[in-house]
Amino acid sequence: MAATLQLDNWIGQQLRISARNLAHAISATSLCRERTEFGQRIVPARGSVLASPVIANWNPEPDYFFHWTRDAAAVMRAVVDLIAMAGDTDERHRWQGCFHDMVEFNLALSQAATLKTAPTDYRSKTQSNCRRFLRRRTELDRLHGDKLLAEPRFNPDGSVDILRWSRPQLDGPALRALACLSYLAEGGTATPSLKALLQSDLDFTLRQAGRRSIGPWEEPNEFAHHYFVALAQLGALVHGRTFAGDHTAQWDLAERRLRRTLDKHWMAKPRVLAAVRSSNAGPESPASAADAEQRVDSAILLAIVDADLPGTSHNVCDQRAVATLDILAQAFTNAFPLNHALPAGHAPALGRSLADRYFGGNAWYVTTLAAAAFCFRRATGNPADVADWLARGDAWMATVQWMTPADGAMAEQVDRETKAPRSAYFARLPASEILLRILFAKLSAPRCFSLAFWPSAQTRR
Repeated sequence: MAATLQLDNWIGQQLRISARNLAHAISATSLCRERTEFGQRIVPARGSVLASPVIANWNPEPDYFFHWTRDAAAVMRAVVDLIAMAGDTDERHRWQGCFHDMVEFNLALSQAATLKTAPTDYRSKTQSNCRRFLRRRTELDRLHGDKLLAEPRFNPDGSVDILRWSRPQLDGPALRALACLSYLAEGGTATPSLKALLQSDLDFTLRQAGRRSIGPWEEPNEFAHHYFVALAQLGALVHGRTFAGDHTAQWDLAERRLRRTLDKHWMAKPRVLAAVRSSNAGPESPASAADAEQRVDSAILLAIVDADLPGTSHNVCDQRAVATLDILAQAFTNAFPLNHALPAGHAPALGRSLADRYFGGNAWYVTTLAAAAFCFRRATGNPADVADWLARGDAWMATVQWMTPADGAMAEQVDRETKAPRSAYFARLPASEILLRILFAKLSAPRCFSLAFWPSAQTRR
């Protein structure tokens, strides 16, 4: 019991750090990014969300000084949690103001009329050795309607991203819709801008449901059907029904299509949900169990936590999802040397997939946290095995604590052998968002959870 309370107190302290980091990344108008090689000077606008406030140029830190639609949606959901946890009216109003600023900024990005287009001379302003990284003018000129909504990222000053990247990505509007719906569910005000953004995102999701796209890890060679994308879309449509008005028949058709799509990701041997499939048929049969293991991906867990579907299919109650969690745990136990040195009572740190090579393919905070969130969510809905799932969630959180430096700064990844921070030190922000949602999952579970430093949390039990 003492160990559990110590872990819970650490989670609480880390949440304070995460909330502070989130605040620094929202409306970071005091920062400036000089991309001299591209002739750009970028000052973040109010309501923008930086994936990372660190100024870097792939030397070796990645340049994450962008507003990603996906990351910003995760932060918006975290802000909803912070509003609910606010200890006083002033704090609540501050976070509400942040949320509405983000709504206004995202709405401007979603409409061609308000998007800041690339200057006509952007190519001539770019150094000759960097022009190979630029998008074509014709591609930029076509950014309106669904092509604009399928953009994965923008400059935080509200201008279009002129750099080549993996496009299109269809999950961002769905995740943003889920954030707006979460805000309304907590009693937030449905301003005209929020209603316009939510309606636009739901309509886009309805039109694009089940289509191929680039996935959440943005691999350029994976224009395919992604479990993460389809489940995010289904979550937005399921939770957005009350906002949908008279679209019931169209809604039903899209939901059925998405559920069929998701079911095709199941691989009976060796019992995993495949993250990616390239055709309308089911996932290609792997040559061996080892090959299938290579294809299992932690994005499955992230999708299930984000969508939070009711019922027993494609959520934490789905035994296919549980089987996938178990295979992920075993695969990364074997693959990562750092997991061979884990203290007792710790679960394995998870990466993205065994095939991941980004920065060497390491353990990620966001994927390990997703495993913990999965377990705590499962505990809240299954009274028969609450203790087991709480213990499993605690084991993953103990590993997150074990990986995190004393100052609480989370990188995007930690080295698979040494536990040293790798990529985007001071955090790619969705890790902070999942930490906040873990708090709510644990507060909802039938067990006392100590957060003495955060008195307002007591009301969430």
